[in-house]
This record gives sequence, structure tokens and C-alpha cells, in this order.
Amino acid sequence: MPPPKAPSYPKIAQLDLEKAIALHGRMLAKQTGGKRLAFPFHTLERLTFGANPLSEAEFVGSRLAEANFAGAKLERANFFGADLTRANLKGCDLTRADLRGVSMRGANLEGAMLRQADIRDGFIIVPDENGNFDFAKATQRSAEIDDASFARANLTEAKVARAFGRRTDLTNCIMRNANLAGADLSYSDLSGVVLSGADLTETNLSHCLLQGAVLAGAFLYNTNLEGADLTAAQFTKKDFEKVDLSKAILPKSIESLDVPVAEMIQRHFLWLQSAGQQGAQATLDAIDLSGLDAPAVNFSAARLKRTTLIEAKLSDAKFQMTDMTGANLTGADLSGADLRGATLDKAILNGANLANADLSPMPLPTTATGRWPTRLRGAQLHRVDLRGANLTESDLSETILRASDLREANLTDAKLTDADMTGADLRDATTEGADFRGALGR
Repeated sequence: MPPPKAPSYPKIAQLDLEKAIALHGRMLAKQTGGKRLAFPFHTLERLTFGANPLSEAEFVGSRLAEANFAGAKLERANFFGADLTRANLKGCDLTRADLRGVSMRGANLEGAMLRQADIRDGFIIVPDENGNFDFAKATQRSAEIDDASFARANLTEAKVARAFGRRTDLTNCIMRNANLAGADLSYSDLSGVVLSGADLTETNLSHCLLQGAVLAGAFLYNTNLEGADLTAAQFTKKDFEKVDLSKAILPKSIESLDVPVAEMIQRHFLWLQSAGQQGAQATLDAIDLSGLDAPAVNFSAARLKRTTLIEAKLSDAKFQMTDMTGANLTGADLSGADLRGATLDKAILNGANLANADLSPMPLPTTATGRWPTRLRGAQLHRVDLRGANLTESDLSETILRASDLREANLTDAKLTDADMTGADLRDATTEGADFRGALGR
């Protein structure tokens, strides 16, 4: 008996794909001559699909490794059992898409919309060399998403179950009410992820970065949080009633400080006034200072990395050259604050008030340019009041500015590459020289 032939996967050329995309567009527009794009069990590796409307297209079981779908509209598309290894799905709309049993190892889904998408395991039936299907040979296919990037993706109500794997980048994802029960996300980056209402029953979150994550209202039962970094995360004691936190990295309480906060502020001011000869630099890394009432406080050059300052009252405060990397400032009042040269990379500022705040460069003669720009790379500024704020030359790369108020703000020469500006109000804002390459909502 000769060995069985390998299943046939007809190969599609780029030109033929473009013709099929055009016909699919006509179908969606309800024009004559339109035809659904359907390439089940085909080879379309490394092809470019462009930012085209591809809703309800079919790619069941197809080979799409390294294909470029960046910006495509793929609502309700069927990728059941497809190979999307290292595919570019950046900024795609995959609402309600069928992604069961897909392989997305190393894929880029940054900023993608995956609301109500189905990413669970599935069964796949591969055609034989004659194109026939043998339903008796259906095999289970597990969704594979190791080493993939979902940074800033929206996975609200997505059916994920055990699909996500280790070392997955889920930075700043929205995963409200998502089903992650039983998933192994160990060693993944979930900084700033929103998990309100998500099912995390028996989910492995060991050694994960959960700095600034919203876990309030999540279902946490037998969730593995060994070695997980929960500094600056939002949660209540009730959320963790059925979880072992003994080996998790938790934010320190204000009671853990050697001296009261008021005295630390005084010592820091003296340190600033004496150029470091007296007093002591304020170091408040990973401390929970929620609700701090300190308007006009001078925290310039202080260390506030991963500090929790939820609902803090800090209007007219000074944060010149302050390191606030990963700090949680949700709902904080920073109106009129001086943030020149501050580092706010991956900080959470959702709902904060930054009206008339100064985030322009700090004059620094010792540097090559003579100025030190304010950094907010990968920060969350959803629904933030930035009216009249000075953001000149600030680095807002990959920052979330959804529905934020930027009226009359100064964005001269600001860097906004790959930022999400969906619904942002830019009326009367100055944007001369600003870099909006890759920005959503522009």
C-alpha cells in the first residue's frame, strides 16, 4: 500500500486575493457581481490583505502564517482552525470572529477589537488529497497563543477559556466579563488590564505583571497568584476571599512607612532646597496612598514607581522629573500640576483631571538638546480632562487617549505614534509637528 498523500491546500497568489477582496467588497455593499471571500483549507501565507472590509470572510483551516491583515474589518470572520502564526492583525476589528482552534503563536493583535470573539478549542476536519472530508477523522485543535501580543486589544466578553498561553502580552487590554477560566497565563504581562467581571476560576496568573490592573469584581476562585505583581492594582479584600495571596507581591500599606507621609514630604522639600545636603528624597515605590490629600505638594524628583494614588487630590502639585512609572492615578486631581520631565510610562490615569497641567519638556542644560521631555509611553488616559494642558514634545507613544478631552491642549511636536485616540476631542488643540503615525481614531 502506498503511503497516503498529504492533504491538499491550494495556494492563492496575491493578485487573485486582491480580486477576491474586491468581489467581497461588492457583496458587502450589496452591489451586483459580489461574492463572499471564502478560502477554506487554502495557503495564503505572507499575503497582504490590507485595511479592507472583510466581514464574514471564511478562512477555515487555512494557512495564514505571517499574513498581513493590519487594520482589516473582520467582524464575524471565520478562522476556525486556521494557522495565524506570526500574522499581523494589528488594529483589526475581530468582533464576534470565530477563532476556535487557531494558532496565533507570535501574532500581533495590538489594539485589535475582539469583543465577543470565540477563541476556545475546537474540532477540525482536514480534507484529503481529493478535497473530500472524512468526518470520522475529526481532531481536536487547541487554540495556541503563546508569545503573542494583544497589547491595548479589546476582549470584552470574549470566550477565551484555556486558549491564552504563557508569556502573552496583554498590556492595557480590556477584558471585561471575559472567560479566562483555567487559562495558563503564567509569566504574562497584564499591566493595566481591565478584568472587571472576568472569570478567572483556576486561572494560572503566577509570576504575571498585574501592575495597575483592574481586578475589582473579577471572579477569583483558586486563581494561582504565586509571584504575581499586584502593586498599583485595583481590588478589594472581598475580591480575594477565595485566593491565596501569601506568595503574591502586594502594594505596601501607608502604615509600613518608617515616618508619616507629612514628615516625608517635609524631608523631601528640605532635600530639594538643599540640593540633597539635608533631608531625604521621598521614595514611595509600590505604596498605597489612595485618597492622598496634598494639593500643591512638591514631589519633584521623588520616586513614585507603581505607587497607588487613586482619587488623590494633587492639584497644582510639582512633579518635575519625578519617576511615576506604572503609578495608578485613576480619578486623581492633577489640574494645574507641573509634570515637566516626569516619567509616566504605563501609568494609569483613567478619569483623572489634568486640565491646564504642564507636561512640556523640563529645561536641562546638561543634556544634548537642553530639555527633557515628559514620557507617557503606554499610559492609560481614558476619559481624562486635558483641556488646556501643555503636552509640547511629550512622548505619548502607544498611549490610550480614548474619549479624552484635549480641547485647547498644546500638542506641538508631541509623539503620538500608535496611540488610541478614538473619540478624543481635539477642538482648538495645537497639533503642529505632532507625529500621529499609526494612531487610531485620527
